[in-house]
Amino acid sequence: MSDVFISYSRRDQEKVTHLARAIEAEGYSVWWDKELPPHLSYGDVITDKIAAAKAAIVVWSPEAAKSEWVRAEADMARNQKKLVQTALGDVMPPLPFNQIQYANIADWQGEPDHPGWSKVKVSLAELCGGNGGAAAQGYTSAQASPVVTPAAATATSRPQKSNTPIMVGIALAALVLGTAGWFVLRPGEDTPSPVSTTDIAAAGTGSDTLAMPTEAVEILPQSSTRLLTEAEVAALGKMELRFARNEIFARNGRIFRSPELKAHFQRFSWYRPISFEVTLTDIEQQNVALLKAAEDRL
Repeated sequence: MSDVFISYSRRDQEKVTHLARAIEAEGYSVWWDKELPPHLSYGDVITDKIAAAKAAIVVWSPEAAKSEWVRAEADMARNQKKLVQTALGDVMPPLPFNQIQYANIADWQGEPDHPGWSKVKVSLAELCGGNGGAAAQGYTSAQASPVVTPAAATATSRPQKSNTPIMVGIALAALVLGTAGWFVLRPGEDTPSPVSTTDIAAAGTGSDTLAMPTEAVEILPQSSTRLLTEAEVAALGKMELRFARNEIFARNGRIFRSPELKAHFQRFSWYRPISFEVTLTDIEQQNVALLKAAEDRL
């Protein structure tokens, strides 16, 4: 089983070869149709390989956008929630894939800090479970913010009973600091800052005002299509405001780092996490600002 499946147009094979080698250098196994066995059906092999892969990268170009095979492979990957979109140059992915974020790698020459390539690495680390590259070294973003996971803390802690509380405390502190650093560097994403710190602390004490809804029901289902009113927002509590604000990001495929937000939106059948960075419409941006202002006042 390969970690990464690559879909592309044959005219872009040179660029895709470069991409495949870079992904392998990050520690992931790669499959693309250059390795197609001659005795098997193309359609059957592609279906099996996409299903078995943890991530499927589509390399959009003018030729790829016209290819029925590339579109079909992209649709299959999207339905399986493993689609990672890249683009070669000034090309817009065809419908409905133009509604999903993509990384432009047209001018990428192998630089490790290239913006497009950095986005690809973040998505691969998220989808593939950190098998290779930056994730294997304890990093999950282009900024390489250190992340200490519970598994890592367990692996590095000594088996002496007296040291266990200390190691756990260090791991939790590093996790909080790493997460805070991420949100400082990425102000456009969901920013729990002072609010989320209070939310997490209160949630740990069983506060009724911060309890997560038990049913998968949107708080403000029309917040992406019309402007909200002050009255609608004023009727919501602190946690409701936070969830309502992030509903807008979730509809656009935001990948959440907050465990509370991730668990909440995974209960919705329409939620398709695609990227850490998403683009909002003017209406959505105004509603996010309105909800965040109300959230900060509480």
